[in-house]
Amino acid sequence: MTSYAQVMDCKTVYRVNGKESAYPRLSNDNKRILFQSNASGKWQISVLDIALNQVRSITHDTSNNNFPDWSPDNKLIAFVSNRDGNEEIYLLNTADSSLKRVTNDAGRDIHPYFSPDENYILFNSTRGNGSLDIYRYEIKTGKTLRLTNTPDDETCARYSPDMKHIVYLKNGPAIDDVFTLDISNFLSDNITKTASITDGWPVYSPDGKWIYFSSMESGTYCIYRVRPDGTGKEQITKAKEGEEDARVFISKDGGQMFYNKRKGTTIEIIRCPI
Repeated sequence: MTSYAQVMDCKTVYRVNGKESAYPRLSNDNKRILFQSNASGKWQISVLDIALNQVRSITHDTSNNNFPDWSPDNKLIAFVSNRDGNEEIYLLNTADSSLKRVTNDAGRDIHPYFSPDENYILFNSTRGNGSLDIYRYEIKTGKTLRLTNTPDDETCARYSPDMKHIVYLKNGPAIDDVFTLDISNFLSDNITKTASITDGWPVYSPDGKWIYFSSMESGTYCIYRVRPDGTGKEQITKAKEGEEDARVFISKDGGQMFYNKRKGTTIEIIRCPI
């Protein structure tokens, strides 16, 4: 297994001492970062202007608003909020700030991620059997389709660029691995096969040739990548003792990697060329 963390020129893009700035998402013009922050005491959604180092809050309330994702055209923001008493998924129109609630269930609805064609949102919910399963919400019609149904928790589901597969994290008493799901036949494949090692937050590269994820294989969370067939695994970052590298995001052009580094009570946003 290869590591090339030493040759990357990684830099901190945003940090607030003692606060958490998590789930970074880069805009298409490479000028802004969408993220969630607990700087106010509650989770709120914010956007960072990278050049100016200025942050603008998207949500301003007493609820927790988290797990943000930008639509591919950056016109919509999906996020989770407990403003109505339960974790539900909302859509924010960035043009007019209008808000639409897209889930309504007593279970947890979390981790919304847009499809590459902007027609769907994948999310995870405990509705039905109590464990987290993968669902697909169709933005135009409002229809919801269940994609998995197991006693294990299946989370962080994201489409491949060609939308023929979904990558996700599967957690259970005897498993903690990154899987892919073939949409044509709904057959799944374990691509990390390290049941005793904690993995997290998988995502495809824009060209579909790699899956980036976090793993505690080295003892603390570091960023890795692997081919969709499970071969060629490489360690990308090497977190120091007491640090964690997680929640990776790859820019649309494939040239930049953003991720979170935890140092004590602080979570900062890091940028690396790849």
